[in-house]
Amino acid sequence: MTFTGGVLVRAVELFCGAGGMSRGLIDAGVEMVRAYDAWPVAVENYRANIGPHAEVADLTNLLSIVPEISRLAPDLICGGPPCQDYSLAGRRQEGENASLTIAFAIAVTAVRPEWFLMENVVQAARSEAWAEARAMLERAGYGLSESRVTASLYGVPQNRRRFFVIGRLGERNGFLQSAVAGAASAQPMTLRDFFGSAVSDAVYFPARSQERRSVWSSDEPAPTIRERSIRPVPEAYRPHPADAALLENGFVYTRPLRDGRGVRTIDEPITTITRTSWERPTPRYLNDPHPDDPISASATAVLTVDQISRVQGFPADWHWIAKAKRDKLQMIANAVPAPVAKALGKVILARHRGHTAPAIEGRFLDWLQRGGRKRTTARNVKANVNRARRLLHGKSFADIAIELGALDAVVDFAALPRNTRSDLRQALILYAEFEAWKTSRPKRRGPTAAVAVPVEIILDDDLAKAA
Repeated sequence: MTFTGGVLVRAVELFCGAGGMSRGLIDAGVEMVRAYDAWPVAVENYRANIGPHAEVADLTNLLSIVPEISRLAPDLICGGPPCQDYSLAGRRQEGENASLTIAFAIAVTAVRPEWFLMENVVQAARSEAWAEARAMLERAGYGLSESRVTASLYGVPQNRRRFFVIGRLGERNGFLQSAVAGAASAQPMTLRDFFGSAVSDAVYFPARSQERRSVWSSDEPAPTIRERSIRPVPEAYRPHPADAALLENGFVYTRPLRDGRGVRTIDEPITTITRTSWERPTPRYLNDPHPDDPISASATAVLTVDQISRVQGFPADWHWIAKAKRDKLQMIANAVPAPVAKALGKVILARHRGHTAPAIEGRFLDWLQRGGRKRTTARNVKANVNRARRLLHGKSFADIAIELGALDAVVDFAALPRNTRSDLRQALILYAEFEAWKTSRPKRRGPTAAVAVPVEIILDDDLAKAA
């Protein structure tokens, strides 16, 4: 069995929009070879900012693109099927857009890349369309890791919650969930964190126009480095007026979804960015504000379109091409925030290159002891599972027979003493039995204690840092 080492992961994106997910995956180290979207305006913006490999395509007609994608032989297919049918801001009735979730799954099963990454709103996790798509992907041999990700914990100052599914051929379900959880920050990013470049502790990157800012916080990604880029902050420099006004005001209004709060402080993340996030409070809202608003909406700042774009993760020098303001805001709202995609891309690459392995659940030790093993023996079994996973470069397998066969094919495993090889095989068999027990045991009724997410196992610290 061979592993890919540091080889690039080549990806194709479906439903690429203006390129938020592609931007993040490229920043993580993924090579994007093709991207498709049905909206010509979005494709034009993608091509202007990322590269010429985006194409307009009718993704309801899979026969028009699947043969081409197959010829490209990507390692990863990614994308966010349209979510309006599920979204709190949409009709919440499954229709044509929901069927595109199934179309995404069909494209994956037809091309059979090693990996896929899918994004949607959290409501999609309970949809009939995803249930059908999930079954299709599992039948095709994909192990699935399903995670509900809050963007403020992955480098974006908004409480945007999205459903991400990462799949890999031959893996166990849940194989990457501990890694996704481990990539989250300890504290959510706030608006003050993000726009802190309008105060001290800043770096100066001269902007190409007066409409863009030139001062950046030392804690955020910098714009594209150019010949005249890094300089000391000039004494006469004044921060971007909109950023400075936001920080000075301390409160911001965004049009709420349904019955949500409209006013937030800059010391918390903003609500999910939508096409209407730039709008001023309406007379109706001013006359009937949310009871938890800290101040009147009339006294708050409102995000500019440029700020909305940045809060959604687009770089400050992103060039928007759109005659209609509505189109620009729609592209922004539809996008997967690039920092979130970058974080997940790094998780995928670390596992792809064999730098991490799935965490072994703490309950495994309890299960072994209930089966009659002493705690010392149980710890040795757990250590042997980890050792076997290291030899397999972090990959777990849904089929224990295939997993043992893969282990036997590893040169370093064959060089071990016979008794050691037997212990490692037995440890993997026991962990497979534990996984089967978890799946088959009756669900507990009533409230249960929260279970902490185990920390991802780093197989090689130096390699993990390089990833």
